[in-house]
Amino acid sequence: MKEINLTKDQIGMIVVGALFSGLFVYVYLFYFWLPYSKQLQADTAKVEKLEREIENAKRQKAKFKDLEGKLDSLKLEKEAAQKKLPRDKQLPELIKTLTDKSRKYGVTINSIGSAAAVREQYFTKVSYAVSVSGDYHRLARFFTALALEERIITTENLSVTSSPNSPKGSLNGTFTLISYLYNG
Repeated sequence: MKEINLTKDQIGMIVVGALFSGLFVYVYLFYFWLPYSKQLQADTAKVEKLEREIENAKRQKAKFKDLEGKLDSLKLEKEAAQKKLPRDKQLPELIKTLTDKSRKYGVTINSIGSAAAVREQYFTKVSYAVSVSGDYHRLARFFTALALEERIITTENLSVTSSPNSPKGSLNGTFTLISYLYNG
């Protein structure tokens, strides 16, 4: 193999070229590549964080839609519950219900007595003394219709009697009508 003989000028040029190349690599690395690399890593981390926040926001939005639907259904349930268990006596509505059911099933309401109220923990029981007359089957349908009413109404202490001078099959009944009120 042939030896390469370099002059001092050539060696100096190679050393100066190597020094400039090293200086260029050093300047490129420390002034351009490393700061750009750090900024790129910071921006990547920031983008990943924003993407996680966006996903979280999307999940929250989906839950929010569910919450709106849940709120609407709870409002409907509240309205239905208030129909079943009102906050006040609503006596005219109760009397209207009684008269409508009595007309529908052929029962005569003879009297409705005054109310007594007993307060419980969550509700108040309001009692009315009611006297009715009609035949056995009509009275049974009447009581069944009252039990199936949307508003919670119960009957207690039912007493049915037959009077000797009434038409055959006619009965007189007295009972305590209980309506419930919400205390909340």
